[in-house]
Amino acid sequence: MELAISSSEISLDFVEAVEAGLEWGVDHFELSRLHSGRVPMVALDEIQTVCKTIEAYNLKITAISTGLFTISLKDEEILKRQLEETIYDSFRLAEKVSTRNVIIHSFKRYHEEPSSNYIQIVHILGRMASLAEKYGFRLLVENDIGYWCDTGDNTAKLLEEINSRALIAAWDPANAFASGEIPYPYGFLAVRKYIAIVHVRDARLLHNRQIQWVPVGMGEIDWPGQLQALAKMDIPYLTIETQCQPLYECTRSNVEQLQNLFYENYSNEGFMIR
Repeated sequence: MELAISSSEISLDFVEAVEAGLEWGVDHFELSRLHSGRVPMVALDEIQTVCKTIEAYNLKITAISTGLFTISLKDEEILKRQLEETIYDSFRLAEKVSTRNVIIHSFKRYHEEPSSNYIQIVHILGRMASLAEKYGFRLLVENDIGYWCDTGDNTAKLLEEINSRALIAAWDPANAFASGEIPYPYGFLAVRKYIAIVHVRDARLLHNRQIQWVPVGMGEIDWPGQLQALAKMDIPYLTIETQCQPLYECTRSNVEQLQNLFYENYSNEGFMIR
């Protein structure tokens, strides 16, 4: 498995993020946000800088993490634009940075939303999967809090329903935990056959029932168990998505902790991350 970092978890300045990652021994990055916004709706000059930096350092972009379908079905005007324009902009950007992986979401659930809307979600994502397959890309649904795909179990059900090799999972155990699921082993066992990328951070439940994001090893997720299970699979990327402050220091802590966990627990079994 290759260790990657979502560049914006270090800095919105892509060059700064890359320089830090390289210092920590990481040359794989996920592209999500830049100073001008969320990909693919970012400034052309920033994309040009990204492309020059990729070439200069011989970097690998593991995926672009877009804002596609981080809306509800009520947002009809935005949805129309995403279906007619943003999906194609995402493919063009992915092509520019030499990745076939485009991370999407599964629509926010609004208050008292009828369960029958699930059919529409399946229809839309199924259409997008067909489009991705046509142009040679893969859409990776990230499970997230308050979305139709919030847990491993719900993500697996939707992917099984659509049944497309161009629509798979970006597994986020911390988001599954925040959605009320025990991510490992239960959520993972449900979604494991669909996983292409894993987002890494930790989380804990506070006394007021709020979720706090923390570096790996400081929360309640069984990362040693999850990593051991992942190490036995053909998962290409573990991507650090820190989301706790201070970003730079916490991201560096996550890199070090993951490297240490693999060295201490799995090096004798022949498993490694690079």
